[in-house]
Amino acid sequence: MTWLDYVTISLIVLFVVIEVKRGGICAIIDAVGIWAALKIAAVSYRGLASPTFSHTAAYLTVFLVLAAVTIVISHLIQHQWKSDLGTFDSTIAAAFGVFVGLCFAHVAFGAGHLAYGLNAEVMANSFFRGQVYELHAAKGFLLFMSNLGEY
Repeated sequence: MTWLDYVTISLIVLFVVIEVKRGGICAIIDAVGIWAALKIAAVSYRGLASPTFSHTAAYLTVFLVLAAVTIVISHLIQHQWKSDLGTFDSTIAAAFGVFVGLCFAHVAFGAGHLAYGLNAEVMANSFFRGQVYELHAAKGFLLFMSNLGEY
């Protein structure tokens, strides 16, 4: 395991705790916003890069600014509209917390790829690289959520 794997575990645990405390509605808003931030950062960071502003810094800047906007919007909605999804609120919030943690971990892997290259030891020896950076875990989560209620 590399330091990126430990960052992945820490981010998932952190966001599960945060989202359970905030509730299911905020977790859903955060998940959608963070997913959008991830996708927007992936396609737009190159325009910000320059000789004095690296690709890694541009990627992280775009993602973190959009993530901050998402969190502010979610926070404002939480204070204006108190809601509860009932018995399953904490469970739903935890599931979306895992998803948000995976998105942040994906960004950490993306920054590692831009900074060190895909064949660097930190990337090549990573236990979670296939699940997080190549999005196997996120695709599995989305498949799980789409099948919810069919059983």
